[in-house]
Amino acid sequence: MKSVFLIRHGEAEFTGRGRGDHGRILTDEGLAQAARLGELLADAGVEVVLASSADRALQTARGMALPARVEPLDELYNASTLGILRALADLDEGVTVAALVAHAPGVPALVDELTGPGSDPDAIALVRSHYPTATVARIDFDGGWDELAAPRLAWADRG
Repeated sequence: MKSVFLIRHGEAEFTGRGRGDHGRILTDEGLAQAARLGELLADAGVEVVLASSADRALQTARGMALPARVEPLDELYNASTLGILRALADLDEGVTVAALVAHAPGVPALVDELTGPGSDPDAIALVRSHYPTATVARIDFDGGWDELAAPRLAWADRG
């Protein structure tokens, strides 16, 4: 079994103040959310954190301060579910626990898509109707990163 934590970045400023959407940074609340996410995932065994190259996603990934390498990926910036799945498919099969920090609507849509039989009803109720910033969902699955067989939503926490 493998697990991936799908995370929507922390709260960001409304505009990029001349840096565009890609350059939007976390607010003080967003920085606190990133630290809280790090506390939640500290003992989860995360081996790698894939992150959108957008400033707010990278700040979230790095702000979690997990003992895992952070890999910025341009293709995760505003990625669709397919784009996120492609990034996960490139993970080394030796990795058993990964985290991914990206954006709505891709992250919440993928969580919904991967909520298969055996999913936790409380986690489903938490993320089904609203996926605010700093929300995290753990998807457990069988097989490799390129197939995510028998996925189930095992746990979620709302930022």
